[in-house]
Amino acid sequence: ENKPVGFSVLQLVVTDKDSSHNGPPFLFTIVGGNEENTFQITQQGVLTTAAALNRKVRDHYLLHVKVADNGKPPLSSLTYIDIRVIEESIYSPAILPLEIFITAFGEEYSGGVIGKIHATDQDVYDTLTYSLDPKMESLFSVSSTGGKLIAHKSLDIGQYLLNVTVTDGKFTTAADITVHIRQITQDLLNHSIAIRFANLAPEEFIGDYWRNFQRALRNILGVRRNDIQIVSLQPSDPPSNLDVLLNIEKSGSSQHPMRVLLHKINSSVPELEEILGVRIIDVFHKLCAGLDCPLKFCEEKITVDENIMSTHSTARLSFVTPRHHRTAVCLC
Repeated sequence: ENKPVGFSVLQLVVTDKDSSHNGPPFLFTIVGGNEENTFQITQQGVLTTAAALNRKVRDHYLLHVKVADNGKPPLSSLTYIDIRVIEESIYSPAILPLEIFITAFGEEYSGGVIGKIHATDQDVYDTLTYSLDPKMESLFSVSSTGGKLIAHKSLDIGQYLLNVTVTDGKFTTAADITVHIRQITQDLLNHSIAIRFANLAPEEFIGDYWRNFQRALRNILGVRRNDIQIVSLQPSDPPSNLDVLLNIEKSGSSQHPMRVLLHKINSSVPELEEILGVRIIDVFHKLCAGLDCPLKFCEEKITVDENIMSTHSTARLSFVTPRHHRTAVCLC
C-alpha cells in the first residue's frame, strides 16, 4: 500500500508461435476484477496502479486480463493476476557485520565464493536487496537477492574492508565486512597442529565453539588469541568428525617449542572438553599412520590442495580454506 500512482506492479510476458506475421503489437485489456479502475495496463504489458492502494479498504484483487495478437481475425488468451495489498514497510532491515578469513598458499587468493551476508526484516513481506560499495566492485560482488559474497579475481595477501548495504525498498541499512587473506607457507604447515573433534560440523565449530576454543588455547599456551589461526577445516573419517588444522604463531621457535605446545594441549584436553562441551578425539603433530615407528624417525608432510577450497560461513564468521593432506614415512 501507499505506492505512488503509476507504480509498476509487474510485466506480462507474451509468447506467440506465429508472432513473425500475426504477433505484436499485442493488445492488453483488463476484462474483470478492476471495477474501481484501480489498475491499468500499458500496451507494453506493464501493469501499473491507477489509484492509491489502501489495504484497510481492500486488500485483494483478482484481475482477469486478456491479450490479443495482431492477426485477422485476432486470436486472444486470458490469464488471472492475483494481487495482495500488504502493509507498508515499517521496520528497517537488520544486517550483521561479517569477518572472513581466507587461507592462501602463495602470494594471492584466486577468487570464489567467500561468504554470505545475513540480514533480517521484521516486515514479513519485505524483499531484501543487497549491494556493495561501487569502489570495491572490481574485486568483489554480492548477489542482490541472496547476499552471497564473491571475490572476483586474484587478490593479494592482506586485509580488505567492504561496505555492504541491504534495502527493503524503503529503508536501507549498512554493515562492514572485513576480509583477511593470510598466507600459509610449507614451513608453517610443517609446524601446524591438527585437532580432531567428535561429531562436529565445520559451521557448528565456527559459529558455536571457535572463539571460546581460541580463548581457551590462548590461556593454556600463553600466546595472544590472534596468534592462533585456522589453516584448514574438513570432515574426517567418519565424516561426522572434524579435523581442524591450526597454526600457532612462532610455533617451533625457541619461545614456543613445538613439543612444549603439544604437551600443553594434550595435557589440557579434559579442560578444553569441559569448556567447549565437545569431545576431542586426538591432537596430532606427527602421524605415522600404520607404522611402528619411533617418533624421532617419523617424518610427516602436510600439503594443501588449493584446487579444493571450502567456504564455511556463519552469520558473523566465514572461513575459506584449502583441503589438507597428511602423509608420513618412517626413516628408520
